[in-house]
Amino acid sequence: MTSTENNRRILVVDDNVSIHQDFLKILQQETGLEALELARTALFTESGLARRRDHFTVDCADQGAGALDLAEAAGKEGKPYAVAFVDMRMPPGWDGLETIERLWGADPELQVVICTAYSDQPWDEIRDRIGRTDKLLILQKPFNSIEVLQLATALCRKWDLARTVAGQVSELNHLVDGRTTELRHANRQLTEFNEALMRTVASLEAAQTEILRQNRELDRLASRDSLTGCLNRRAFYALFEEVFAGGRQQGNELCCLMVDIDHFKRVNDEFGHAVGDQAIQAVADCIQSGVRLADMVGRYGGEEFCLMFPKTTLVEATVLAERLRVRVAAEAGSRVRMASGMTLTVSIGVSTSAFGARAPLELIDQADRALYAAKESGRNCVMAMDVLVPGTIPSEQLELQVRRVTPRESTSTTIR
Repeated sequence: MTSTENNRRILVVDDNVSIHQDFLKILQQETGLEALELARTALFTESGLARRRDHFTVDCADQGAGALDLAEAAGKEGKPYAVAFVDMRMPPGWDGLETIERLWGADPELQVVICTAYSDQPWDEIRDRIGRTDKLLILQKPFNSIEVLQLATALCRKWDLARTVAGQVSELNHLVDGRTTELRHANRQLTEFNEALMRTVASLEAAQTEILRQNRELDRLASRDSLTGCLNRRAFYALFEEVFAGGRQQGNELCCLMVDIDHFKRVNDEFGHAVGDQAIQAVADCIQSGVRLADMVGRYGGEEFCLMFPKTTLVEATVLAERLRVRVAAEAGSRVRMASGMTLTVSIGVSTSAFGARAPLELIDQADRALYAAKESGRNCVMAMDVLVPGTIPSEQLELQVRRVTPRESTSTTIR
């Protein structure tokens, strides 16, 4: 395979044949066109690339040994795989880590995505065994088609860029060697050849700088929701876990907000999905411009957002949540260009780590319960979890209650 050819060869290693079919449907069939275009648009700004669809070649193996045979054969044919999706557990043969080690032994340039449910094996153990590498990512199960498409497209592009730069480096090194030989035999050309060498070094540095910049951009795009620019669910949860663990160690309170656009189905039904997308973008813009630099905003799914406020008390979080609710009601509808006069509101649920949540999902679940109460209470309001008896220590409580934050008179806005 030459450096000018795009490599879209994918290897799937999983002992479950139905998983093979899932990958084939996502990466090869025409039914994935719309999702693929969305993924490509998120990954590349060039209009020409955004309009073209990648055509992946997918080979599947149900055990690590079979995958190694495919990888070795592909290398001998000059058609190496760009990306391998590898399951962690594949009894009775090699596990995912041994499979990855052997695949890298056959092809060190292979980009690898570990497919895991997080509980299969802690990341620290994976890192200690595999080592630190920029050719390894994790895809959480159960995964969705957009995540698979984004990873496949981004990592294939990364493989292509690495191959291109390697070719450039080889050519540049060859040029440097040639100049050095000429200098040894022709001292009179010393000045001219030194200038050429300086240009060559500058070109090499420029190439290295560009690949680093593109890698950073690919990493950023892989962690962002393409519609809103918020963190995608996978990236948000990874950061949430990190901050949550740090907060517990340092004794810092952390608050979580669940935000849902009110009556969003009506927007889609009345105006269509294009306007619905603009409505989601408008609400996301209001939220992101209304939070602090240390806060994190993630698109949790559909019209729902999850926010994390580190080093923030419940009282402070409810004040911030009410400000966001008011801001969305005042500004979001006017930002929807394709439907003038639209009114958009949100319901918000708030909870805090001070109530004893032992994991991020437990804290998110508490905030989600408060969000459900906000919807049941008429929407366009903020509800917060609180202790049953004011003034008592939260850790001593067996149950929590939901407290309304938004004054009753402020919920009379008409929802269209």
